[in-house]
Amino acid sequence: MKLLLENWRRFLNEDIKVWVLGYIKPDSAFHTLGEWEEFAREMLRLQKEGNTIRTREGEIKGAPEFEALINKFFSFQLDTDVDRYDLLTRKNVLDFIEDFVNHRFWGLKREYESYFPDIDKLRFAYFYSRGDLEPYVLIDDEFTEQVYGSLDNVVELKHYTTEAGVERIRNAITNGNPYDISSYTVMTQPFFRATSNKVMIFKGNVRAAFRSDVKSYATDTGRRAVNMYRLEYPDKEENLCLDLETLCADDQDTSLWNEIIATPVEILKVEDK
Repeated sequence: MKLLLENWRRFLNEDIKVWVLGYIKPDSAFHTLGEWEEFAREMLRLQKEGNTIRTREGEIKGAPEFEALINKFFSFQLDTDVDRYDLLTRKNVLDFIEDFVNHRFWGLKREYESYFPDIDKLRFAYFYSRGDLEPYVLIDDEFTEQVYGSLDNVVELKHYTTEAGVERIRNAITNGNPYDISSYTVMTQPFFRATSNKVMIFKGNVRAAFRSDVKSYATDTGRRAVNMYRLEYPDKEENLCLDLETLCADDQDTSLWNEIIATPVEILKVEDK
């Protein structure tokens, strides 16, 4: 398993900017609620030791274990994302950590547990999006099993891409390194990215289906993560679609497109957009 993961990461890093528009997020950034609680409680304990431990000035000040703990849970955001986004600063991340520890974490389970059969077994992370660090849930095997009761959910889907993108997906399937992609079955507006001039029709193993766009990110294990701020839906209980027969194709109150996270199994045909 370790060798397979390393092979996958090498394959992923060969052409990371071309493989996916956006950025790859590390699996190591995701933690269960229990792990996040341990982080928050330890941070509170260290803060209580004295006012020399703080992050408010945009720098980590205090005991070495204080800095080590922050780096364990937020090193990617501090060391990588800050350099990627003009509107995200180191102070933004550290201010978020302070608010998260003192307030945000303690309402997280109450806010989101109704969406999942067992939220305690899922893994979460926070990444920059539209001016803030926002919560993401990892669409791993645990998520798919909880929601659909099976990891074998193959249906016909569509995916906007380029000719080179089709070949990368074809090679990934052939080489036994398939990764999850964002796909759809219905789109009520023209696709926003002009360079994606091909529509790949394929058989895909559904990991999660949503009535409307959920702003998903790729991770370095091939799974994807979705933005939890987009779990709600107009006049519906939730954005998550439980019907694998229709994939909620006739339910487009947002006038956008449904988003299906799926692992390509077989490319059926490719059409011009």
